[in-house]
Amino acid sequence: MQTYMILALLQAPILMLIFNLFLKFKFRINNWKLILQAIFFSLATVLSLFILDSIVRSFGYAELRNLKRSAFYSFVVIGAGSELGKFVLLRYYFLRTKSVTGPLGCIIYSIIISLGFSTVAVPLYLFGGFSNIPNELMIFTFPLANVVFATISGFFIGLGKQRKNRFIDSMTGLGAASFFHGFYYFANLTSDRTILLLFGIGIFFIAALLGVKSVNMKHNEEEENNND
Repeated sequence: MQTYMILALLQAPILMLIFNLFLKFKFRINNWKLILQAIFFSLATVLSLFILDSIVRSFGYAELRNLKRSAFYSFVVIGAGSELGKFVLLRYYFLRTKSVTGPLGCIIYSIIISLGFSTVAVPLYLFGGFSNIPNELMIFTFPLANVVFATISGFFIGLGKQRKNRFIDSMTGLGAASFFHGFYYFANLTSDRTILLLFGIGIFFIAALLGVKSVNMKHNEEEENNND
């Protein structure tokens, strides 16, 4: 096994460890049960992508012969297929818990789920589990890219719980994450480094703004509770 493959396989688990250590020292978490559940269940979220890819492959549409097929595979199979499994787990399990009251809590669980997804997806990409093997740049940036997508989807899904507008905000989160994930894959197919760089800067900026906004919203919520 080549060195770059080993490094790629270790990246998501190491990021998962670092993120959980960050949670331990940054937040007061009295019960780690939900965190451990998120780590464990997240490993199964790759099934939606695997199933959709297998269906498309069986019909011969996974052969990227032209621009239309490449766009369809990137945005529908990879984008929507990757985000759907993560969305279902986050939206219909963790969002319903008392631990998640708004965007910040939802982002935390969304990131954990995405890193678990990446832990399984990367070896599947590397060893032919999916129809098309991406380039090395995508393999190395995949876990971090998924953290960014998770921040965006987690913000809107969590916002829906806080605003009592779950359906619209949840669909916004799923749609945005699916689109950005699909564009990320499509841009890697073109191997255009300029597009990838501009996309990376732009999406990181969006995720950073949403992350800061979620922290501010949490502080405002705590201040209101203290005043009451």
